[in-house]
Amino acid sequence: MVPNSSFILQQMQRELASRGTAKVVAESGTFFLFMVIVLFGNSLTLYIVLSNRRLRTVPNLFVVSLALSDLGMGVLSMPMCITVLSVSGWPFGDSACQYNGFIAVTMGVSSTQTLALTSVNRYFKVVKPSLYRKYFTMRATIICILSSWFLATLATIPYLASGSRMIFHPGKYVCYLHINAGWYVAFVATIYVGLPSSVIMFCYFHVFKAVKAHQKRFQNTNNNSNVSVEEIKITRTLFVVVVCFMFCWSPILIIDLVDTFRGFWSMNRETYTMWSFLAIVSSAVNPIIYGFFNPSFRREYLKILLCKRGRSEEGVARITVKSANSTAPSNATTATRLR
Repeated sequence: MVPNSSFILQQMQRELASRGTAKVVAESGTFFLFMVIVLFGNSLTLYIVLSNRRLRTVPNLFVVSLALSDLGMGVLSMPMCITVLSVSGWPFGDSACQYNGFIAVTMGVSSTQTLALTSVNRYFKVVKPSLYRKYFTMRATIICILSSWFLATLATIPYLASGSRMIFHPGKYVCYLHINAGWYVAFVATIYVGLPSSVIMFCYFHVFKAVKAHQKRFQNTNNNSNVSVEEIKITRTLFVVVVCFMFCWSPILIIDLVDTFRGFWSMNRETYTMWSFLAIVSSAVNPIIYGFFNPSFRREYLKILLCKRGRSEEGVARITVKSANSTAPSNATTATRLR
């Protein structure tokens, strides 16, 4: 016999409300810490790319898109989650619940699609370099990214149009899809998760074959090829981002699919709490990956964190002024001699 979904939710709500003070502080405090990392790290990433002309490249447009989806989750959804963990319930109305569920699905889907587009970009850059400049201009890339965001905002339309509603899940402490909407979970898993994941695996499989062949040719002939060392570093960084995303979101998808197959929420509250924490870790980890694997981002992060960005620009200005002043007398002397 399938347990009643309302009864399960009520039971999890009682577990949420019965937490001790120490557990409330630990859960809400940890979530708040991750939210600060999400907001600070992704804001810093956006500032670095948008303020540094040298970093305004086609691959970094995908970095910007991913940072925007992570930042959107941090600004638009996570404060509600912290409130829920603090007051042990959903203090907002039904409209806010629909909004919260919409944001969760949209931002998750946009991240998946951005990673798929990123893998296609790396495929053409490394495997089909002769076609790269034709398909990946700045304008074409921006159009692709905006189109993926538009499709992400439409992801919840079939669910809501069918008359289904987002409901508050006390275990996940967010508003999410109802367990009865198995058809929609299958739709999202196929179109918005399965298809992009297949594209990612196909592209990176061929990318790594090309990189391996490049390294072999370089060792044997010591000649350059179409794949530069810088492009290999960029590809490695973006691949690590994909791996971390899959590491965080695979358990989330598995939990949802298991519950959908069983027809009821079959896990304990701790499992669903892990579900939500994995989602926020996925949004927090990307700036750390850029700083660790990408020297350009690491330098810019350090400049800002160590307050050296302003000083270095001021130093350049002083050198310029000093150089101009020092050449003025020389020019005047030269002119006098010519007379």
